[in-house]
Amino acid sequence: MDKPSAQTGTGAPGHAEPQDNPDGNNEAAVADANKLELARSAGAGSPDFAIGDSVLLLSRDGTIVGLQCPPDGVSDDQAAALAGCPVESLWPGKVAALLNSNIKRSLRSRQAHSAEFEDGSDGRNYEFIFIAQGPDRVLVVVRNISEQKSAISEMQQLAYVDAVTGLPNQEYLLKELNRIAVGLRLKSGRAAVIFIDIDKTDFENIAPGKTKQDAVLKELANRLIGGLRGVNQPDIPDDERYSIVVRVDFRQFAVVLPIIEDGSDAEAVTSRLSASLEQPIEIGTNIVRVTVNAGIALYPQDGTDAITLIENAHAAMEDARNSQTMQPRFHSGTMKVRALKRQDMELELQSALEREEFHLKYLPIVEAGTRDVRTAEALLRWPQEVFGSRPIQQVISLAEHTGLIVPIGEWVLRYSCEQLHAWHESGHSELRLAVNLSAQEFSRADLASRIAETLSATSIEPRHVDFEITEHILFRDALRDFAMCRDLRELGVGIVVDDYGTGACSLAHLTSSPVDTVKIDGGFVAHSETNPSDRAACAAATAMAHELSLKVVAESVETEEQAMFLQELGCDFLQGFLFCKPSRTSEFTEYLDSQATGLDSGRITE
Repeated sequence: MDKPSAQTGTGAPGHAEPQDNPDGNNEAAVADANKLELARSAGAGSPDFAIGDSVLLLSRDGTIVGLQCPPDGVSDDQAAALAGCPVESLWPGKVAALLNSNIKRSLRSRQAHSAEFEDGSDGRNYEFIFIAQGPDRVLVVVRNISEQKSAISEMQQLAYVDAVTGLPNQEYLLKELNRIAVGLRLKSGRAAVIFIDIDKTDFENIAPGKTKQDAVLKELANRLIGGLRGVNQPDIPDDERYSIVVRVDFRQFAVVLPIIEDGSDAEAVTSRLSASLEQPIEIGTNIVRVTVNAGIALYPQDGTDAITLIENAHAAMEDARNSQTMQPRFHSGTMKVRALKRQDMELELQSALEREEFHLKYLPIVEAGTRDVRTAEALLRWPQEVFGSRPIQQVISLAEHTGLIVPIGEWVLRYSCEQLHAWHESGHSELRLAVNLSAQEFSRADLASRIAETLSATSIEPRHVDFEITEHILFRDALRDFAMCRDLRELGVGIVVDDYGTGACSLAHLTSSPVDTVKIDGGFVAHSETNPSDRAACAAATAMAHELSLKVVAESVETEEQAMFLQELGCDFLQGFLFCKPSRTSEFTEYLDSQATGLDSGRITE
């Protein structure tokens, strides 16, 4: 970042040296000089002074009124010394110019807005959020968004290229396979899609550790490229000399042969590639051997579009993995087997639900000022005899991968709404319910109508239900002009952005979205007592949300000190083990009743 040194000496604005006063009244000038010297001792105004997360109040002319959360490295005394100094004393050059121009804009528009700045010296990115405070003051929240920027850049890169192997990914496969299918339809040609899986047990046991696994994957990719012609070179005019190799999953690759005579050609190529992949791999002083399972889908008999061919090749690969022959398998009949297995899994899930092997626990969200319970968040708990002690996120990922998260989510909503109705009937008529939505549930076009049916069937008014989504889900919905969020808002339910501050959403996304509430990520709250950056993040999220007329929930509150800090910031609601741990229905009902009667029955533990 281009940061000229702070000007000093006579004539430099805000940096006048103390002058001899013939009347002897130079105490104020000396005090100002001492004040600036104390501020400079923090490194303020120097070219290498880091911007850092902070919250400050500036006047119309760019004078620092106060630093509510100073940057790291600035002591309380130094922060106090900066009060009354021009902002150039803290951040000179382009940063000060950006601040001064946006102060005027904020006071003119009376609307919150943000501006980004890239530090050219170290590549860091910062977001400055400007919120007008009265007629002549502006609250400025400064956030280091380098990690978010880097994550977005990485996501964009991963949309096309796998970072480990350098191969394209499934997006490229879909695009190219659709192009090839169109050409094949015109000339009645034949093609093959081959899915290759590296056996999980061999891979993880023989090559433990991410570094070794990445090296193995890179070598396997090189062998695939070396065993084919014209790999990923679509400009080759002859499709017979062109092939596609992509990495579709952690241990899975896909190959496309655009021109074949019949299935025997595809089988011969698959066997040759498999034999190459199973040759010993030297990783440092270690020798690694892997086992390959391969499935083949043929155009046109196994599909005439990209998605069908990919699904059928994947199903054939699964069939090969479950067989004992270790030979490549064609698709023939495997989709029927796969469908039957899927039905069996759904029947097992339905049976488990009927036997109440799944159950819900509830975690309260309380009003910050009164500590009265306002919302019960429903949390799904899994049957130990089925999933053991696996982390909840692993089970969720499994459910999403198989599609079972959809019927599970429907059960959670129906069961929790029935319980909410019972609580309303017993006197807790204003209690709200919070339910989490997964990405797969959120992507269903009929989500709003299904929710409406459930609410109607359980006699719950939509205004009593909030749905929590992640920033990632909101970001994806923003690309479709918030189509699903708007459907939910028209239904009358609330929308809460969970774990706010950890994803890719910007101020612009929140400004234009129909969101009601943001939930400050628990990671910021957990360290708010000791980490100035986390305190600043909590303050920034709260101030920004209120400026946009959004409510704020702080989660993972575990100490009274955290609760008081968040309450002073202006958080509307709090949630965490300080008030109550996740509790079964009967225990949570007792907790509600004790709150209603004003009794402190103790905090419920699991």
